[in-house]
Amino acid sequence: MKRMSRMGLLVAMLLASAQVLAAGPALLWELRDVRGNVRAWLFGTIHVCDEACFPLPGVVREAFAKADVLALELDPDDPQLVVQLRKAAALPPGTRLSERLPSELNARLERVAAGFGLPAEAIQRLQPWMVATVLSLQAAERAGYGASQGVDLWLARQARARGQPLVALETAKRQVAALGAGGDEAQLAYLAEVVDLVDSGEASTYFGALLQAWREGDVAALDRLLREEMAGEAMRPLLEALLDQRNREMAVRIDKQLKAGRRPFVAVGAGHLGGPSGLLAQLAGKGYRLRQLDDGAD
Repeated sequence: MKRMSRMGLLVAMLLASAQVLAAGPALLWELRDVRGNVRAWLFGTIHVCDEACFPLPGVVREAFAKADVLALELDPDDPQLVVQLRKAAALPPGTRLSERLPSELNARLERVAAGFGLPAEAIQRLQPWMVATVLSLQAAERAGYGASQGVDLWLARQARARGQPLVALETAKRQVAALGAGGDEAQLAYLAEVVDLVDSGEASTYFGALLQAWREGDVAALDRLLREEMAGEAMRPLLEALLDQRNREMAVRIDKQLKAGRRPFVAVGAGHLGGPSGLLAQLAGKGYRLRQLDDGAD
């Protein structure tokens, strides 16, 4: 497989396939304390999906029903997310993205954007990370997936319908800041990777690998796809800000929820789970015992 962008898909997030999830390991872990008591569940979600994602695996629905609070990265209905995106996404007045890009990359960018019906002038007014995000989401939509059927959104609305409290592990401002982090070199490398992914027509091949790993509950494969096949040293500072640093911060907030006596169902993007800095390792380091759960046939 040709080396392709992982960061654009990380922002657009992991997609679910139209295939029915087979029984077997789910991206769901049970957290127990030193006494052996179940204290929480940790679920790897996908933020962009289609109707075939539902119903969620039975073991996931059962754990969600047992929890007394839902903890998400963000409340998807938080109006501050749109406010913060608009505030951070625009380039300074009088500047254009093309001024920061090699001419060849700018030409490819405008061609890819035009293929999605996006006006070149609008694209030129946006920060690189926002352009990469827009292109990634457009590619997902073209493949038949949408944010309106994301798992996080479904969980949030189910929690509200049943009167279950919802806790955000981050603020909208913090998440948006992470998207724009890493410095200019990392940001431009990120955009170049997304343009290459879409322009090459190889997105569906990479989607398939992600989908297979998600269906099989294979956190190691997901981590490998998102990290080991990540392109280049230039993007490492962005990866540190977007994943590693946020994982450490979220682990602290999850631990606080447990110490406060809550029994949360924690649902975060599946890319946050694996690896030495992932939430599984972070929470194990805080003394919790984690066990991946299997889903039997419904």
